[in-house]
Amino acid sequence: MTSIGSARSRWIGKVLLWEDYGIFFGNSGDADLHESPAIKLCVSFGGEFYIRDGDSGKYTPLTACVIPAGTPHAINGGGVKMYMLLVAPEGELGQKLSGFSPQLGTQDLTKHYSVLCDSLSPIANTNEPVLLQRMLSDLVYLVGGISDSLPAEIDPRVAQSIEWIRSGRESGILIKDIAAEVDLSESRFSHLFSEHLRVPVRRYLLWLRLRDALHMLATAENLTAAAHSAGFSDSAHLTRTFRSALGIAPSDLIRHSSVTSFLR
Repeated sequence: MTSIGSARSRWIGKVLLWEDYGIFFGNSGDADLHESPAIKLCVSFGGEFYIRDGDSGKYTPLTACVIPAGTPHAINGGGVKMYMLLVAPEGELGQKLSGFSPQLGTQDLTKHYSVLCDSLSPIANTNEPVLLQRMLSDLVYLVGGISDSLPAEIDPRVAQSIEWIRSGRESGILIKDIAAEVDLSESRFSHLFSEHLRVPVRRYLLWLRLRDALHMLATAENLTAAAHSAGFSDSAHLTRTFRSALGIAPSDLIRHSSVTSFLR
């Protein structure tokens, strides 16, 4: 299939956010070509959605898939009901999904569709955060077991750098300082980081700020307030970063979907 209808669909539903993962459920929309630093699990309820990897121009119809972090892709949801789980690759749950090779691009999970639906269907009717966390954790462990490859461990130096980045990102961080913290040259550290997280370290730092902004959107009065609180120069800067990582504008998301953050 090489083309999809020109009418653009909106993402209309709910977004629930934790520190290292989040989930959307509702009517799926369209997302322009982007590279997400998160691993995505997409499962439809009642129809097919379409994924295009890279600039191929070819959309593939799917009912369930995993999109590894750093995979260039576009989405045409067409309004079908969908659960989309986004998982940070460096977190505990992300590590369970690291067996899905980025070299393979989007990976079809259609043959596991029934069991994935059974695992996801109770989530829409659950309001208790702890129970939701348990459900999503069980789901990730289930999907991780589907992979043909064993999970890949993150290099201890990269793991250490992530902890350091997270603890100090509000005060501003230079890559050379991060590299020195783990006894590596800046170039060697940058290569190692990209190899393990599938995203350049500079983009990862921006991704952390974007994640902060997403949580801010749950309570901020407007987009500008969320942008400034997360360290972006203005709402336009946040919007450009949002589009490059998620394929849509933040204004479109908050206009049509509710956002709830469970960060304390």
